[in-house]
Order: sequence, then C-alpha cells, then structure tokens
Amino acid sequence: MKKDQFASLLTIYKLSVELAGEYGSGFKKSLVYFTLAFVTQGIAFGLFYPLLIAMFADTPLMSDIILYFGLMVFFSILSFWAKWRGHDFDYNGKIVDVTHELRTKLGTALREMPLEKLSTYKTGELNSTFSSNVDESVLHLGMVASMFLQIVVVPITIIVVTFFVDWRLALIMLAMLPLAIPLYSWKRRASHEDKSEYNQANGVLESDFVEYIQGLPVLKAVNKVGVNAQKLQGSIAYVKEVQKKGLYKGQIPFVLMGVLIEITLLAIVFIGAFFVLDNTLSFITLAAAVIVISRLAEPLSIFLGVVSVFDLMDSAFKRIKSILAIEPLKIHKPLKTIKTYDIAFDNVSFAYQNQPTHALQNVNFIMANKTMTAIVGHSGCGKTTITKMIMRYADPQSGSIKIGGVNIQNMTPEDLMKNISVVFQDVYLFDDTIINNIRMANPNATDKEVEDAANSAYCHEFITRLPNGYNTKIGDIGGSLSGGERQRISIARAILKNAPIVILDEPTAALDTESEVAVQRAIDKLVENKTVVVIAHRLSTIAGADTILVVDNGKIVESGTHDELVTKNGRYYGMWSAQQRIKDWHINA
Repeated sequence: MKKDQFASLLTIYKLSVELAGEYGSGFKKSLVYFTLAFVTQGIAFGLFYPLLIAMFADTPLMSDIILYFGLMVFFSILSFWAKWRGHDFDYNGKIVDVTHELRTKLGTALREMPLEKLSTYKTGELNSTFSSNVDESVLHLGMVASMFLQIVVVPITIIVVTFFVDWRLALIMLAMLPLAIPLYSWKRRASHEDKSEYNQANGVLESDFVEYIQGLPVLKAVNKVGVNAQKLQGSIAYVKEVQKKGLYKGQIPFVLMGVLIEITLLAIVFIGAFFVLDNTLSFITLAAAVIVISRLAEPLSIFLGVVSVFDLMDSAFKRIKSILAIEPLKIHKPLKTIKTYDIAFDNVSFAYQNQPTHALQNVNFIMANKTMTAIVGHSGCGKTTITKMIMRYADPQSGSIKIGGVNIQNMTPEDLMKNISVVFQDVYLFDDTIINNIRMANPNATDKEVEDAANSAYCHEFITRLPNGYNTKIGDIGGSLSGGERQRISIARAILKNAPIVILDEPTAALDTESEVAVQRAIDKLVENKTVVVIAHRLSTIAGADTILVVDNGKIVESGTHDELVTKNGRYYGMWSAQQRIKDWHINA
C-alpha cells in the first residue's frame, strides 16, 4: 500500500482481526451476527410495501394485514436478537481484554526493545501511543463494525426487496450508489491525510508538554513560560491548524452526501408520480418507497462520518505496529552463564544509528575480575558508549564483548543485567516510597535488608529524619530530595542488588563537597570485592584504579596505572597536569 493511499475495506477488516488478537474468532462471529441483524432489519423495512398495499386495498383482508405485520415484528425481533449477540464482543468486556492485551504487547516490546531504538522515541510520543492510539484502535472496533454494516447492509437489502416490488424504483435507488463512491473516496482520502497528520501532531504536542512540565523550573528562570514557551505554543498552534484543516476538508463530502440523498428521494417522488399517472405503479407502493427512503436518510447521511473512523484506527495502529515491529536483540544459542566477571572487548567497533562516524573504533581491552578500571577522556569521546555496550545497549557492528569468557550475545537480558549494578550521574527515582525505590533492586528483600543497604550507603540517618521515614513518598523523579540524597539512595539500591559488576558513571560530578564525601563513602562500600568500571572526569578520584583507559575519538589511546600513564608524558599526563593547574589556581586565588 502506498504511503499516501488510504486503507481498503479489506485491509481494515484484516487490521481489525489483527487488533482483536486471540479474540479474532469472537470478532468475526460478531460480524456474522451484525450482518444477520441488518439483513433482517432491511427485510422488516421492505415489508412496508405489502403491508401498506394490504391496508389500502379496495377490499382489505385482515388476514393479510396481520400476516405482514406479524412478519415485520418477527424480523424486527430477530434483528434485535442478532444485534444483541453481535454486541457480545464489546458488552461482555472483550474490547477491554483486547485493549489490555495490546498494551501488554506494547509493554513487552518496550522491555525487549534495544535501548538504542528506545532512545529514538520521545516520552510524549510513547505516551500517546500507549494511551490515545490504543484506545483509538480498539474501542471503536465493535461500534464501528455495527454502524458500518447497518449503513451498508440495510440499504442493499431494501434495494433487493424493492426489485421484487417494482424494478424501476429499485434502479432509481441503485443509481445513488455509483454517485456515492467518489464521495466515499474523497472523504477517505481527506480523512486518511488528516488522521495521519493529527496523530503525528498530537504525539509531538504530548512530547513537548512532558518536556515543558519537566523543565518548568528552568523555563521560569529564563522567563520562557506561558506565551513565552515558544516550542509548546508552536505545537499547540500546529494541532489547532491540523484540526481546522481536517474539519474544512471533511465537511464538503458530508454536505454533498446529504444532497445526494435528497436528490434520490426527489427523483423517486418525481419519476414515481409519472408511473402512478400512467397506472403502472400504485400510489401506495410509491408512498411506501418514500417512507422507506426517508427512514434510511439519517443513517446514510452519517455514512462518511463512520468510515472516517477507519482511518483513525488505521493511523493509530500503524504507530502501534511500528513499535511492535522492532526486533529485540537476538539471543544466540547456546545460552551460557558466567562464573567469573572479567570484561573483555575484542576489536569492538560501534556506530549509533544514522551517524556517519563510529563512536567506538577497534576497541580492545580486558578489565580483570575484581579490579577497578577507570575510563577517562574528553566529553563525547566514547566513555559512556563503552559502558552502554557492556549492558548491551546495542550490538557492535564488529567485534565481541565477553564477560567471564562468555559472549554477552549468548545471555538473556535478565541473566546479563542481574550481574550488573549501575549508579548513574543523573539519578532516576520513582514517585514512590523510599523503601520501594531501594527494594526494586531485590523485590524479595526484607525491611531489615533494605535498612542494612541504606546504612551501608550512609542514607539511613537522613531517611529516619523524614516525616514517614522509609515510607516517605519522594515525589516525581525524587524531586523532594537533594542531589546527594538521591545519589545515596541509588547506591543503596545497587548495594541491595549486590551484583558482581558495578558501573559508576561519574556519580559525584554534580555534588557539593559535603555530599561528595558522603557519596564517596557509600561507593567505597558498594564496590568492595567487585569488578568496577568507573567513568571519571576528576582524575584525582581514580588515581588508585588498577587500570586507567584513556579514550579519544572512540579509540583506546593509552592504558595503565596512574603512575605509568603520568610517566609516559602522553594524553593522560596532559589531562592530569591541566587539572592540577586548575586546582593550584583555585588554591592561590
């Protein structure tokens, strides 16, 4: 299907079955019931012809009147019963089950998605997909199927019945259908473009809104709130323009469809009058036809409104499928477990998606078991990329990464990450209690074990001073705590996990002196008897590391101990000397 082409009805049907998932057979059954319901409804309407003829005959027969009226009641009851059974799909909660299943699939896809792919999405876009797009795809499923089949099946059934009454009237009704096809295509094309553009614009708006809320303190500081928040205002204005354009483009087919229905009704009255005058059509039959057409006018007038929902579903589900289609990182067989915790990069080269240059180029090193390895270098040189690759953020384009001699591609993500604890420079805490934020590293830990970890991370004291102690809610992203306090809680979380490999991404870089001392003491407890990888900017903090790797433009340009690297008088020595000069300048000042 071309990008700018709206989905066909067959595609929409297949989409709906795919959306229903394991409930697809139930959805198909509901369509059968709906079809039966509206065929019988059309037959009930068609019985107006013989009923009125019998009622207004020169010598009315009560038996005929009762017969046709009884048949109308029978088919109406049958229609009601079949419609009720058709709505079983949504009345019995299967729609909710489908929605739940789809969100579960999305959650699984996000959990298994390579972090490199995940980082390409904005938070607002994912939020829009999980909430709005899932609802738009699923919640309309039963309702739209029912309404669409009613609008299509009932008129077709009535036209077929009318052929048995007077083929000329049936042809006049039938003539309306070819005229409706261009209006249908026009509306679908406009709706397809509108819904695709609206979903995209709405995703951007949600993303910008999340960014606005999270960055509100900074925006206030630079006076960029309210009308001055240009990015958010631009997104709001764009959504408004998309909505206005969609309404304008969609109204013309609506109006023309109403005109077409009126023309059909007038044509039947006008042409039928001539048939009545030349005695080839009874007045009662013409009156019955007018009543039937009038009864169909309202549902037919909303026909284009119903089909536009197809494009809403199609556009929304495409966004969902784009996430579901992302392949998780392949786990190679046979699966292996690790028993030692040395880390080895063997000729590893890696480039981020859509980047022309490599972030890592032919990187080789071994981090020995239960030693500390520091990674240093200028910003953007590839330090963080090395730690990401250890956690299998993505697979390298060439080379291999091994832990304990086992390629990490031969491990499940769960087996890999249970061996690694990470303390980031930017700590993320959840809007929950302190005890739950620490315990998430080990859900089975007792309160005593959580408290012991907090003691080891030197945060027990400030936690007990809080209003509810360990049960204190810490706010969104831990906003009610200081930077040092958040950092120590994240270290307590890592201590409780007790993984044999610890990665530290400059956890003290943004802290004041007092907080840095407290955090450093917590880190000393965390890294005992572990394989430690630390990204460092302050070289004085890693002078005692067993190995220091100096990274420049994605390459390891030097490695060794602090003393060895200073003696080489190379890149590391230049960085060390520069930091010492800055320190001396501060002291002299």
